[in-house]
Amino acid sequence: MPLPNIISGNAPRCKAQCKARGDQCRNPAAYGMTVCRYHGAKKPEAIKRGKSHWNYQHGQETLEAKAERSKRLAELHELEALSYAYGLVPAGTPRWRGRKPKGIAGS
Repeated sequence: MPLPNIISGNAPRCKAQCKARGDQCRNPAAYGMTVCRYHGAKKPEAIKRGKSHWNYQHGQETLEAKAERSKRLAELHELEALSYAYGLVPAGTPRWRGRKPKGIAGS
């Protein structure tokens, strides 16, 4: 079976929108795809999946675990602030680095 010919008009057109002109792309769509090679058509076996994909989400930490860690960190910073306030830490000792957590009073 021959491939669809561009000149005969049998080839499907790329469905992407051209940024320069604002209309539909004039290139033919890649064989078996809806877009042309310029707009991201790839062979199915070339598409990265799983851990090899650049945007892979491992799912090892839930939102609840992140919230719990943030809450505990805020408590730790409050304890550190209290130790500075009561003079339990020697003078000249540096305080915590970076942004203060939301749970600390006065921040």
